[in-house]
Amino acid sequence: MKSIKSNAIRLLFSVALVMCTVTLALAQNTSQGDYPKVEVFVGYSALGESSKDIKFSTASIGRGYAGPAGFETSVIRNFTKYIGLKGDFSAHFNNDSDRGPINGCTPTCTIVTQNFQIKTRVYNFLAGPEFKARNSTRITPFAHLLGGAAHTSANFTTAGPTFNILLGRSNTDVAMAVGGGLDIRASRRVSFRG
Repeated sequence: MKSIKSNAIRLLFSVALVMCTVTLALAQNTSQGDYPKVEVFVGYSALGESSKDIKFSTASIGRGYAGPAGFETSVIRNFTKYIGLKGDFSAHFNNDSDRGPINGCTPTCTIVTQNFQIKTRVYNFLAGPEFKARNSTRITPFAHLLGGAAHTSANFTTAGPTFNILLGRSNTDVAMAVGGGLDIRASRRVSFRG
């Protein structure tokens, strides 16, 4: 129950922060019918649960890569009023310390309760088209279809009188992001993105 409540609080906090992030439109020309040639975005990012367990070569840890801390940045080169090419980078970090049961079999199996630490990192490198429905209002809906690579790493450490364990892994896989949102213009060069 406690974990559901804390996840709900994290989700609400993340949504509020994303709604307050800023998109900077670095346009050379801002006449009525024109559009920015280049846009830059920087904001907070929260990573949802991507896996139930992190699997190492000799063990499996009952934790995932989800983390409360992260950021995202992107650059969009607009070729027309409605279509641009987006390059996107995001990084998510999680350092989790806890105390719990550790099961080790060397050669007989033993379960002990001791402190452990898990550090995870997730980096996404994505690119693809972004479509905007520019209009005469302050609100501009957008959608994107991005593909690229995700690099993940995880380290598990526990040091105690019974077990001293260090497990590590890293992996690079294909990644994809499909989504959209709204840009809400605050001034000629600044918009809020949600």
